[in-house]
Amino acid sequence: MSLKLYFAPGSSAFAPLIALEELGVPYETHHVDLAAGDQRKPDYLRVNPRGRVPTLAVDGEPVTEVLAILTYLAQAYPHSELLPLADPLRLAHAYEVMSWFASTVHVAFSQIARPERFADDDGVKAALATPGEARFHRTLSDIERLAQGPGPWLLGESFSAVDAYALVIWRWAERRAIDTAGYPAWSAKAARALARPSVKRALRREALAKVAA
Repeated sequence: MSLKLYFAPGSSAFAPLIALEELGVPYETHHVDLAAGDQRKPDYLRVNPRGRVPTLAVDGEPVTEVLAILTYLAQAYPHSELLPLADPLRLAHAYEVMSWFASTVHVAFSQIARPERFADDDGVKAALATPGEARFHRTLSDIERLAQGPGPWLLGESFSAVDAYALVIWRWAERRAIDTAGYPAWSAKAARALARPSVKRALRREALAKVAA
């Protein structure tokens, strides 16, 4: 089986990048330079017609959207325990959190960072930033409440795809210069995740992509 991840540093693709490093299986990467507009070029649109990252090509067949990619990897490599596949209730909670990350947290951040997804008019784009910022801050408080649960990780005793996905949001908060000290429980779990070898390798992959660009 061949795996190829199309990703952009700093994007939500960081979660599948961590997952692949957790698995320890061979895979390739392809850097999609969003600033250069690679996502809108014909070569990439043939891979993902929506022009978004990430995309995981499995033997050449594309799988898009973070949640779908993480689900595929967890089920294709169940030894990894990326998701609690054997526990239907815990699995449901994992999907609950990751669906909320995708449908609410990511959307709030996109209002700030990618307003062109919501409007063409420059005035409307500017007007989206203020409510987007407020919504994004509220979601961080919700993640802090989640992080106050028992165990060293967001789902309890085991590192999971939820922790990988949450690191995406953590980095977005840092990009917005938000004082993460205001989220002590999440700070502790994020620091624990950032210390994992898989996360360090994923960060190196991103750094190498930036250098190569």
